[in-house]
Formats: sequence, structure tokens, C-alpha cells
Amino acid sequence: MVSIIIRTKNEERWITPCLKGVFSQDYKDFEVIIVDNESTDKTIEKASQFNIDEILTCKNYKPGFALNMGIRASKGENIHHTSF
Repeated sequence: MVSIIIRTKNEERWITPCLKGVFSQDYKDFEVIIVDNESTDKTIEKASQFNIDEILTCKNYKPGFALNMGIRASKGENIHHTSF
């Protein structure tokens, strides 16, 4: 399994196209974990329309800390991460 970790902060414009791409791929053995930096827009609302495995909230955002939060929550043998 591959764990896909997506870090976000007010990404309502991009989160839907990003997740459509993730969920439309042929490879299906993956989980999606979102680590959100307290978005104040509709990022989480839009992400919740997909089969997200876990949504974490990161306060006092630091990129490495947020990524480590996602890794700790992951179950996959391989990890892929992205941020906007």
C-alpha cells in the first residue's frame, strides 16, 4: 500500500482537481491522509467529498512537523507526499 499525504492550507481552489487525479488512477492500493493547517476556506469540506482515510489538523504549521504527523498516521509501506 502507498500512503499519499497531502498538506493543505486554504486550498479550496486546488483540492478537488488534486483528489480527482488521485482517485481516478488505475492503481488502487493507497490511502489518502490530509494534514491541514487550519484552513478557513472550504478545503476540508471539498476534501470530505472523497474517500479520505484521515484528516489531521496541524496547528503552528511547520512543513516537516506536518509531514511527520501524516507519516505517523499512515499505514502504507511507501509514502508519497505533496503540498500546495
